Amino acid sequence: MTMQFSYWEHESWLKPPDLLIVGAGIVGCSAALFYKEKHPDAEILLVDKGMMPEGASTRNAGFACIGSMSEHLSDIETAGLETVLGRIKRRWNGLNLLRQTLGEESIGYEHTGGYEIFTDDELYQSCVAKMEEMNGHMEEITGQKGVYSTKMYEGYPAIFNHVEGALNSGMLMRTLHRRLATAGVRVWWNTAVRSVDPGITELENGLQLKPKNTLLATNGFTSRLREEGIKPARGYVFITEPIAGLPWRGTFNHNKGFVYFRNVGDRLLIGGARDIAKEEEFTDEFGVNPKIKEYLIRFVNETLKLPSGWKTELEWSGIMGFTENKEPVIRQSAPTLYTAAGLSGMGIAIGMEVGKAVVGEILNDK
Repeated sequence: MTMQFSYWEHESWLKPPDLLIVGAGIVGCSAALFYKEKHPDAEILLVDKGMMPEGASTRNAGFACIGSMSEHLSDIETAGLETVLGRIKRRWNGLNLLRQTLGEESIGYEHTGGYEIFTDDELYQSCVAKMEEMNGHMEEITGQKGVYSTKMYEGYPAIFNHVEGALNSGMLMRTLHRRLATAGVRVWWNTAVRSVDPGITELENGLQLKPKNTLLATNGFTSRLREEGIKPARGYVFITEPIAGLPWRGTFNHNKGFVYFRNVGDRLLIGGARDIAKEEEFTDEFGVNPKIKEYLIRFVNETLKLPSGWKTELEWSGIMGFTENKEPVIRQSAPTLYTAAGLSGMGIAIGMEVGKAVVGEILNDK
């Protein structure tokens, strides 16, 4: 039986919003924040299928990074130098926008720098050979000299990136939602969407909303509602119990960014390794792939050489959205319907910038 709503609910809760945003993660919240800045009196409603943002916004590793040397060089081979430099610039600008808009303390930001460690000498030497050239490009983008430098860490050759950091993604999202509440933006949690069309969005409970504009900010879940060329991809992460004398402190990655790890206090957090079962991980279903879990445990034991007896405290998965060229989708998909998704594993770095960019698209179309 369809829910019957009262006169008061129709008057105060169910009036068509100026902007309906599907997805209350970093992109959706950022879009709401920037739209509200431009139009303080606008009625904005966010709806999300979970009890909290459950795609990737709070299910990541908390890296405030722009990418490792080996990742960039690999991407240049497939996408070209100009595209990759544009990608780095978007990440750099996005992180600065995030830190400036919300404040470093409110998102638990730590300027740790980022290490890429190598177990493959050929890969390491190829990266070192390109380091001077890449530092020139990075200086143009960031204004910082010598972004990359060679180091040793726990006996491994490493390339250190001094402009990167780490943050607390839970604090980040709580801060964003507090800002939205103060601005008068409404959020409906546990509100799954059945279909989205220009001018009308139907919820799973049968309620139809008729907003002036609709934004899909659903990243890895976008293909459930529309075909936008975005493939879902699952990422696995686990965190250990506290380890006395944990030697790995800061943010680290390995193997072209496929493996990433960091300390959270005295705990080690590690994730990734999608390349171990890449096709299997193109899914929007949460879960743990045993091949990936086994690989990461072996990596911790054999490469990171943690003391024997360490234990996993928590494990989880997040759902990312990837595009063919790793560039986000920011566009008007149909009259009054917009999409901002496909962040390709860099949601923390570019999420707020993508949210701001799609607001520009919406407002320019008026």
